[in-house]
Amino acid sequence: MWTSEDALKELVSRNFRAIELAGSQGQPEMMLFSRGWEEPYMDEVIVRGEDDATACRRRLADDVDLLERKDYVWYKDGSVVEVVDELIFHLPHPANPAAPKLVIPTPGTLWLPPGARTEVHS
Repeated sequence: MWTSEDALKELVSRNFRAIELAGSQGQPEMMLFSRGWEEPYMDEVIVRGEDDATACRRRLADDVDLLERKDYVWYKDGSVVEVVDELIFHLPHPANPAAPKLVIPTPGTLWLPPGARTEVHS
């Protein structure tokens, strides 16, 4: 059985780069592990705590913000062990035909169907 430390060591052994992101008091707030593939894909693991992590594969864009949930083609939330396991052992290589390619829509603005009324009444 893996520990969180084992999972993070596995990321480093697979050429993920680690970046420590400091909070307002200068203390580590989260860690970001990232690895680029042949463009346009990048895998990331964002660790906020042992039981609070997100792994994702994103399609790179010019205005990419690594901490924003945008341009994901795959993601998994959970513990460090869960997300690293899914990313490394279950997500196919980006060149594999079975790998996800379509960007997952992210909530943001309210979508209205064509012809919908947009007036605001007080």
